[in-house]
Amino acid sequence: MKRIFAVLSLFTVALGVKAQPVNYHQNIQPLIQSHCLPCHAKNSIAPIPLTDYEELLAYGNMLGYVTANNIMPPWRAENKEGHLKNYNTLNEKEITLIKKWIASGFPEGDRVQRPATTQYHTNVSGRLINVAMQKAFPIKSDYTERAQVFVLEPPTKKDEWIYAIKFLPGNRKIVKLASISLDTGIQGKLYDSYDERYGYSSQVGLSYIPSQFNWFQWTPDTADSFFNLPAPIKMKAGSRLLMHIAYAASDSIQKDSSVVLLRAGEKIPDSSGLQAGILIDTTHITNGPFVINKGDKKKVFAVRKLEQDEIIVSLMPMGQFALSSWDIYAIDSSNGIRIPLLRIPHWDAHWKKKYYLQQPLHLPKGSTIHATAYYNNSDDNRSLIILPPKQIRYGEGIRDEMFVIQYDYLESASPVVKK
Repeated sequence: MKRIFAVLSLFTVALGVKAQPVNYHQNIQPLIQSHCLPCHAKNSIAPIPLTDYEELLAYGNMLGYVTANNIMPPWRAENKEGHLKNYNTLNEKEITLIKKWIASGFPEGDRVQRPATTQYHTNVSGRLINVAMQKAFPIKSDYTERAQVFVLEPPTKKDEWIYAIKFLPGNRKIVKLASISLDTGIQGKLYDSYDERYGYSSQVGLSYIPSQFNWFQWTPDTADSFFNLPAPIKMKAGSRLLMHIAYAASDSIQKDSSVVLLRAGEKIPDSSGLQAGILIDTTHITNGPFVINKGDKKKVFAVRKLEQDEIIVSLMPMGQFALSSWDIYAIDSSNGIRIPLLRIPHWDAHWKKKYYLQQPLHLPKGSTIHATAYYNNSDDNRSLIILPPKQIRYGEGIRDEMFVIQYDYLESASPVVKK
């Protein structure tokens, strides 16, 4: 009898217990910290700060819309196989959590139970090489987006092996994209001398291919910590860094003084080094010249056969506003297996990224890389810069179109670095 009474008591208590409602401090703030900062921090590139409850409350319904429709966070690649690093998107459970929070009236919850605020810091241990801009770059208040390449001189007189890198935007309000390349020649210096302003203007690329192209890429959602390179890169004495920065349009006068931090170590002989190159370009196209006529909805196919073993570390496809999707895969010559590399079903030219594989992919000689890009140069593509559409050819201008896949690869075996 006592046992029955105990069971009934527990059942009665259970009926009286209500499910803990979804609230901001316990459920939503951790998602914002993980997926939305630092882009949506105060004085950052995103126009809407989301650093506290009051700020998020003002845009709560918008949060529901952009997350439910996979507009934000702006990760465009599929990762069904789990083969990509730094995967930044919300899963269905997290999206449902946001929907429940909105439906229940945006409850704040107990501030005592809120998680610790994420701190963004720049202090690190170890030997640092600080590569700074020589002077601030001014941005006019003319509502115009612009891009500038700055040729930076590292303060070192000897060869250095670089194994980690960090970019510090000087002004998060306007810096929306930065890529760092390494150049052992003088061409960047020559381009710099032709432009009367500090640095030289280059809307899309560097205007040439340096020795280490797109060594590192930063976007506002990049983690605020050092990025450990998959393998060390040799920075020869006398080399220069090319810092390509895309600036957002501004309605007020701004200045930027961005900085690149490098961590140097000693490379052990016979370990591999990281290299950068072009994996696919227009020379590999199999279905005709790269011309997209007015009104065309066209797939462009490319195949490249590897002439030697390759160890692929990352991929960075490039394209502009007529591009709609990328599908990239490899066929292993040793077994005929198809290996997914990168699929971006909804391309957005505003969110170009370098995608790193979880593990370097070794492909033997004779393997093939296959790429398909879909272009929409018709009236129903509202992303086009030029409307009504006109014929588009290959080029690096913002009104041209591109068909390029950059990549990082290893020279040989797994690297070993002594700090």
